[in-house]
Amino acid sequence: MARRPPSRLRLYATPQDAGTPLDRFVAERGGIALEEARAALARGGAFVSGKRVREEQLALRGGEIVEVSLRPDAPAAALDDARVLLLDEHVLGIDKPAGVLAQEGKAGGPSLVDLAADLLTGRRESAAVFLVHRLDRGTTGATVLARSKPAQAALVAEFREGRAEKEYRALVAGEPRDDEGLIDLALGPDRAVPGKRRVDPAGEPARTRYRVLERFRGGALVAAFPETGRTHQIRVHLASLGLALAGDARYGGPRFFAGAEGERLELHRPLLHAMSLRVRHPSDGFVALEAEVPHDLREAAQFLRVRSH
Repeated sequence: MARRPPSRLRLYATPQDAGTPLDRFVAERGGIALEEARAALARGGAFVSGKRVREEQLALRGGEIVEVSLRPDAPAAALDDARVLLLDEHVLGIDKPAGVLAQEGKAGGPSLVDLAADLLTGRRESAAVFLVHRLDRGTTGATVLARSKPAQAALVAEFREGRAEKEYRALVAGEPRDDEGLIDLALGPDRAVPGKRRVDPAGEPARTRYRVLERFRGGALVAAFPETGRTHQIRVHLASLGLALAGDARYGGPRFFAGAEGERLELHRPLLHAMSLRVRHPSDGFVALEAEVPHDLREAAQFLRVRSH
């Protein structure tokens, strides 16, 4: 059977690599064609020590970590009207699909802001839209965008001051010890793995309340209520309890579930969904958004439900 080519490379430049052009380093050390290495660089899929680099002839110094996405992500689908949870002159509430980053990611492609602007243009509205908070690429659900700079400032302040009320649904692998609890663990960057987070007593304070909604054999459906908004907070906090998200290989979660008779359910993303969001409106009252649990999370929960009987 032919070996499937990798979709991502993680390479380490040694002192002996000093002076080597980036394109040649990626091709030779990654075992790919020079043209493929240059194509990945051209589309913005290469990061050197965490910084995006498109310059083919960048000379390495030695000691860098070079990460390269070889296959661009599938183009994000346009947002349709069914994704609109709220639209007024100040705010756009969206049910974010999986696979979309708030801003341009390592493999490029349209961001949530880009897609939201296209949606507004299609409705003959002003395309001006501004980011307020971020959901991870794989996370689905309720998110709010601002339609003016003053609205953005007001909404960002609500999140920064911890006044935004958020509820998530998470499907986890493992069996929770308690039915509910508060995870109060500071988080910081994992210096060994760029882009990853870890529990760090010297990091930023982070608190997540949780409640088990349903238990399965080898898993559980959990409601999570983050009281702070740190990067990957729910993912790291639940993993710290031995409850990594299903589909979240980065933090120890399984890539698939297997049934008693050999059936297998592939998990294509961390199964985390922003169920609801409530935040003070920039003008008056409150923004209250609710997003229906997506099909893949419901399907995985049903798979575990059947497996447990």
